[in-house]
Amino acid sequence: MFPRIGKTPSDRVDSAAVLNVLEPVWLSIPDTARRILQRIGAVLDFAHIKGLVPEEVSLRSVTRGLPRQSRQVTHRAAMTYGDIPAFMRVLAALPPAVGRDALKLTVLTAVRSNETRYATWGEFDLGAGTWSIPARA
Repeated sequence: MFPRIGKTPSDRVDSAAVLNVLEPVWLSIPDTARRILQRIGAVLDFAHIKGLVPEEVSLRSVTRGLPRQSRQVTHRAAMTYGDIPAFMRVLAALPPAVGRDALKLTVLTAVRSNETRYATWGEFDLGAGTWSIPARA
């Protein structure tokens, strides 16, 4: 994104410029392309609200100029049980960090990443060595 419009003033970014950014990645990495579109939209909306861009850029017209994306979701393969000890050694060798420790907790408890991400200290009983995960809506 930056090499194509990074140095362009926001009032010079139009639908054609956004289309130029998205075309190379729209079909090959659709999730990233949609996030790029969303972020460009947020920047341009902010610029419009602050009076830096006189007219709103129509991002709907950009998506109409692109081919339809596949909605097929491809999940990453799970790590095999035999690979986990080596992976845990690699994690242990990394410098201490919240992300590293959260990943270790996720692996050791076999929970989904969201359970770890949204955990609160109140869910843990360190004395009993338990984690009570509440049902989440």
